[in-house]
Amino acid sequence: MKFLDSNILAYAFYHNEHTLRCQQLIREGGVINTLSLIEAFNIISHEQTKSHAIASIRSLLKSDLVIVETGINLIFEGLKKAEHYKKLSFADLIHLMTASLEGCEGIASFDSDFDGLDIPRVY
Repeated sequence: MKFLDSNILAYAFYHNEHTLRCQQLIREGGVINTLSLIEAFNIISHEQTKSHAIASIRSLLKSDLVIVETGINLIFEGLKKAEHYKKLSFADLIHLMTASLEGCEGIASFDSDFDGLDIPRVY
């Protein structure tokens, strides 16, 4: 299973060069977390409208994606690894920890910050 980064989620909901591939990745299923939903909402509402972002995130909530809560345990795991993964923002570190704890074999993302990690970036 893959972890789907926020940009994969967001690009699926407005016209761009990656829309169709991102929609396919969502249909294939995978793991996301509540932080990625928040980030995707912000991207979509910036590119489209808030109403469009609301509808988009609601459709993700109804999908077959595994949605992991971004709770205190996940934040604690991120803090433990923050010194080791200095190039990652804390949000990206939370995504990496989600992928790791959920046993994901890859991270689908357009963010090159995920390159060279224990879990490979697959898109």
